[in-house]
Order: sequence, then structure tokens, then C-alpha cells
Amino acid sequence: MALTLEEITREIKQFCSERDWDKFLKPKDLILALVSEIGELAECFRWLSEEELDKILKNHEKKKKIEEEVADILYWLIIISDKLGIDMLKVLENKMEINKKRFPIEESKGVHTNPIDGSKGRR
Repeated sequence: MALTLEEITREIKQFCSERDWDKFLKPKDLILALVSEIGELAECFRWLSEEELDKILKNHEKKKKIEEEVADILYWLIIISDKLGIDMLKVLENKMEINKKRFPIEESKGVHTNPIDGSKGRR
């Protein structure tokens, strides 16, 4: 059975506490750790064609590296949210409601946007 977010958060807090790491877990440093992990995930995809990525995802051992980087990102995001008193599930729920209004289906279906020039395109 999968753990709840609350249970995982408690487990992470205990893990850090047992190692006396709380003194290192300051917001700036947590954000830098998260960004570093996102970079490590990005490295897994660098220079790969769609075909190469498909092969990697079908190989359990190679896919495991990607899974571990995703887990590291979630780990740091959970710590950041806990330290800042953010209820991740609640803020995600709120953000989804905002996004539903911001991107109505009739205007957004099949459309991407470019944040630099504001253009919209279809794929």
C-alpha cells in the first residue's frame, strides 16, 4: 500500500532529524538542492531523440535512473513545502482551479503558448 503525503513527510522529517540535518535545511539551500535535482533529471534527457528515449523507458535499469531523479525532486519539494508551512495538495488543488479559468477548454485544447513572444500554436 502506498504511503500518504503526510506519512511520507513524517518519514522524511525523521530521516533528516536522525542525521541532524535540520540545521542545513534553510529555504535558500532547499531551493538550490531542488534546482540541482531538476538539472540531474534534465541531464537524463539531454540530446536524446524520441526514439532513444522510448528505448530507455522500456529498459528497467535505465528507466530507474529517471525514476530516482523524479523521487529526489519530490523529496526536496516535500521538505520545502513542510519548512514553509505549505499544504502541497491544497495549493495544487487551488492552482488547478485557477488554471481551469485561465485556460478554458474551448480556447486551449491542442494549443501551446510561447512565454517569450506570447504566440500560440497547435501541434
